[in-house]
Amino acid sequence: MLRRVLPALTAAAVLVPGACYQDDTTAASPSRASVARVLLTDAPFPYDSVASVNVYVVSVSASTDPDTSDDGGWEVVAEPRRRFDLLSLQQGTTALLGEGQLSRKLYRAIRVVIDAGASDIRWADGSEARVSWPAPGSGLITLHALVEEPLALIADASDVEIVIDWDVGRSFLYNYYGTGEFTLIPWLRAVHRAFTGTLAGTVTSNHTGTTQPIANANVGVYGGDPSRPATWYVIATGRSDATGFYRVSFLGSGTYIVRVEQPDYPYLARSTISGVVIAAGDTTTLPVSLQEAGAGGAFLQISGPTSVGVGGSITLFAAVGDASGDPVPNPTVSWTTSNASVADVLGIGDTASVTGRAPGLTTITATSGTLRDSVTIEVTGSAAPVASVVVQPGSAELLVGDSAGFTVVLRDAAGNVLSGRPVSWFSTDSAFVIEGSFGTYVLGRGRRVGSALLQATSEGKTGQASITVH
Repeated sequence: MLRRVLPALTAAAVLVPGACYQDDTTAASPSRASVARVLLTDAPFPYDSVASVNVYVVSVSASTDPDTSDDGGWEVVAEPRRRFDLLSLQQGTTALLGEGQLSRKLYRAIRVVIDAGASDIRWADGSEARVSWPAPGSGLITLHALVEEPLALIADASDVEIVIDWDVGRSFLYNYYGTGEFTLIPWLRAVHRAFTGTLAGTVTSNHTGTTQPIANANVGVYGGDPSRPATWYVIATGRSDATGFYRVSFLGSGTYIVRVEQPDYPYLARSTISGVVIAAGDTTTLPVSLQEAGAGGAFLQISGPTSVGVGGSITLFAAVGDASGDPVPNPTVSWTTSNASVADVLGIGDTASVTGRAPGLTTITATSGTLRDSVTIEVTGSAAPVASVVVQPGSAELLVGDSAGFTVVLRDAAGNVLSGRPVSWFSTDSAFVIEGSFGTYVLGRGRRVGSALLQATSEGKTGQASITVH
């Protein structure tokens, strides 16, 4: 039974236990329809000052067509028509959206319709925060879950549960474009609960001489080549509670990279563990101890966000340690940027503000005496939705056994290149099989003589390349 890792986005889907991947567009006629239970869950929300994130879910639908720009062919799975507080759905907690029957087919897309007018974010004092919703900006808004592999429903199998994991921390970005509001750039992923496992453990540190729990540590689960960080892509995220405990649920069977850090404590080095195996139905226990930066010697370490929108600002912190590894209070730090036209930096001591100026990448460097550290910052150019998807190259001819790589370029209606958007890859025929997808890059191989279309979908728009295997 072939299982593939699904990328981390904010959505949940229902599948049937025992379903295997198939190359066919549809399966044989069912003896009965499968009953799908749709559950909603959430990755932990990072903003301590927010009391609730309420989303009014109108309906959840499934489609066999990965191109979600077509409004036809959708089968409604659930119509809850009520509000859900995403902040109450953490550490694997779920809420039932509803249940319905689906045909025996391979579903390649999940659609969630929300009502922006009945949704809101509330600050801790009860006041309502400003939110910039995706197009059309108000009323009914359609969101799509990223589904890399078809969700197969087998008619004679037992009924199943689809989990929509809404990663709130990455979806609602505060002041990302300098507008003083939350911008919703939805991250949804649809997974078959029966095919998923759990990662759990505690985050601690003994930097004070005694072992203590570390609260609010970021736990990131990544796919990609462990030896090539540039290929890493986020699968799911988690956060430790006051006791240091964390749980990241609904991970597909596979091997992952786990990175743990506490950005509020830059004097603690991040911990990266590769080769973490997740098995369906099991819990993998992974305790993590965060060590002092510099391993007991002099150090300088930058912590903070690594992306910002044009016009927005982020804050970076630099922790400096002396020769004994002890943190230096109020250190003298100078800050520079490698490309001021992309992002400029204004630093005061160990704190710096980085403002996005134009789409692109820049390197921010902090220096204190002979110590220095750098971080790459990505500036995204537009909050506009994806308008076009172009796969490059547009065609390829391979021999059986040959491998080929493809990239995708996303643009908004004005032609601006977009980054940081979820991309789903799909091959229409087993003549060309996908061996690994890394966000905007995919690697595949010609398996047999024939032809296939390699399709890339982002925010409902699809582009494709034609592939012939000789």
